[in-house]
Amino acid sequence: MIVNKSYKIVGATALALTLSLTPISGLLPDLTPSVFAAQPHKETPTVSSKIELKNSSFKKNGVLYVPIKELSEYVDLHITQTPNKKYVYINSPLESVRIAPKQSKAVNAEGTTIALEGSPIVKQGVTYVPSSLLAKSFGIKLKWEGKSSISLQVNQQYVSNSFEGMLFWLNRDNGTLLMGQAGSIPKSAGKVEIENIDWIRIQPRKINPSTFVIDATNWHGEPHIHETRIRVLINDRKIVKQGVTNFSNFAGMNTKSNVNGFKGNVAIMNGSKLQLVHPTGKVVKTYNLEALTGVKDDFVVEAIENDFLLVRPYIESTLFIVHPTRNKSALIYPDLLDEQTIKLIAEYPPNEVGYVGDALTYKGYNNKKLTFTFNHPLLSSNKTYSYTLPF
Repeated sequence: MIVNKSYKIVGATALALTLSLTPISGLLPDLTPSVFAAQPHKETPTVSSKIELKNSSFKKNGVLYVPIKELSEYVDLHITQTPNKKYVYINSPLESVRIAPKQSKAVNAEGTTIALEGSPIVKQGVTYVPSSLLAKSFGIKLKWEGKSSISLQVNQQYVSNSFEGMLFWLNRDNGTLLMGQAGSIPKSAGKVEIENIDWIRIQPRKINPSTFVIDATNWHGEPHIHETRIRVLINDRKIVKQGVTNFSNFAGMNTKSNVNGFKGNVAIMNGSKLQLVHPTGKVVKTYNLEALTGVKDDFVVEAIENDFLLVRPYIESTLFIVHPTRNKSALIYPDLLDEQTIKLIAEYPPNEVGYVGDALTYKGYNNKKLTFTFNHPLLSSNKTYSYTLPF
């Protein structure tokens, strides 16, 4: 195994070089520039902007048509479609309108019929609607500048997402979470414990017909090197439990997402406290990971099995294995890696750009053995390791 001896990086210089060469979307996991365009941070609530659309607007019989899905990325609109693809819903935090191709009328959340200047048009899989519908139903006024250019008041007070027709809206200003079925006006489920909202995404999933989980990730600070993760448990359309973890300065960039849960219970990390929570909000089991590992930090829980838990503190980003019922834990990488690699991991400053912790990735568990892959950017070889339970 060959180690690059000059692995020490000067923090400020490395950070400046990295940011000058790498688009910010490349520094944040699972995000693309289009996501940032859809959810920009704004100093003021409303900004007048000229936007270049990928799908050009057009006029037909004197009616201006705009690509509703693409346009929704710049305003508080979220577009959903019925499973049979018969109807499209244009949703906002205050209204929802149902449209259908070749129908010159729409229906709002109250069931009122709205006459359209022209029927919605589908061209090459893209749905276009009369711009007057947006002004009439949502107060969105725009000006066509020709071809793909439009001018409008960009205003995104909310970040939104949906799951199987259920929509979720998170207010950027006060953390209020709204939810409701497509075609209805959403109602408050409570407040999410989040601060410094900037570049944020929310990802909902369904536990059962009355229970949902929202995973929110917020990158903030300049240049967006601080990350906050929030998991929110919603039962009967009310927030019943939530947890928050934070890390800063790129440390722990290789950390995975928290595992969803275990045996029907939802895993909620709150700092260094892991709770397994019943879908109704009742706490079934609590683990104090700071006490178990001796590390004072926020944690990620990467695996939960009958025989063990795998947890990783953000700053050092090194995996611990924890016994589920005894007060025992063990740091994994010293038992797997060679002496030179252990020294590299131990001496590399956690706050430096490029720090990846122990560079171990959990792959699975079989016959009392855990499998890990090891991939460190400063080393020349990748390896797979088998690890026997230490308990």
